Amino acid sequence: MKKEVTIWSEGTRMAGDLFLPDDLRDGEKRPAILLCHGWAGPKSHLSATYAPYLCKGGFVCLTFDYRGWYESDARIATFEKQPIPDADGFITVRGKPVREMVDPIDQNRDINNALDYLIAEPSVDPDRIGLWGSSFGGGHVIYVAGHDPRIKVVVSQVPGMGPPTDEHGFASPGPLVQKLSSDMARGEIQSIPRPKEQPESLKGIGDFRTMWRYLPRVAAAHIRVPTLVIDQEHEEYGGRENSGLAAKNAIPGTTVMKYHVFPGTHYDIYEKNYRESAKMALDWFTEHLMPKSS
Repeated sequence: MKKEVTIWSEGTRMAGDLFLPDDLRDGEKRPAILLCHGWAGPKSHLSATYAPYLCKGGFVCLTFDYRGWYESDARIATFEKQPIPDADGFITVRGKPVREMVDPIDQNRDINNALDYLIAEPSVDPDRIGLWGSSFGGGHVIYVAGHDPRIKVVVSQVPGMGPPTDEHGFASPGPLVQKLSSDMARGEIQSIPRPKEQPESLKGIGDFRTMWRYLPRVAAAHIRVPTLVIDQEHEEYGGRENSGLAAKNAIPGTTVMKYHVFPGTHYDIYEKNYRESAKMALDWFTEHLMPKSS
């Protein structure tokens, strides 16, 4: 069964789809999976493919649109000094919705809030929560799992693993990014220009001010839960060394981990390799989240 739900993230409404197994009994608690799409991926795609498939395997599943994308509302940017609140604490301002902006820090806040929503679902066992993510969302689930002890299993496919880091685990903004960031902070520009190096195939605009601070490959070193990493042989967004291979190399050797490479390029994971990759994910979640039969 699928039902539309509202998730509140930092005061902004996010649209979600909650999937409940057909054989769910009253009072029963099931393991749950939060699905996190990539750069500009809509929940409608996940709600038509991976989520119902995993739900048929016995899992409660939740998909959502990030703030500022598709069916979700956007945070509001104002460019004037705010007025004094009225007696009820409200103000009226002229603002601009921030839409189609890819801010990894903001998106991780959305994931955290979606997790909080999912954990409170009556049919969910809060001690058996899994994360599934793809592309930029594949990096997100690595990042979250490296920080959040509530996560018990991870499936990450073709993950975006953020910028390379130095020997101390740091990245840097570079002079151009720093100038643009300072211009934004000082009010000299009001919106983020599309970076020249961003591929035209990527919808929306990446927030360069936070991209360099977003380091899933550093977080990966802290993952201690079973993690399946699925890669594409000819990954075109930075190569495998900045995708699944980077995750594989960063996750500790003591962590239960499986790394699988499919033939093809990035988007083949959703088409040519969809059925096999979805089955791998279901098998992984089943093995590590479902109670063992006696």
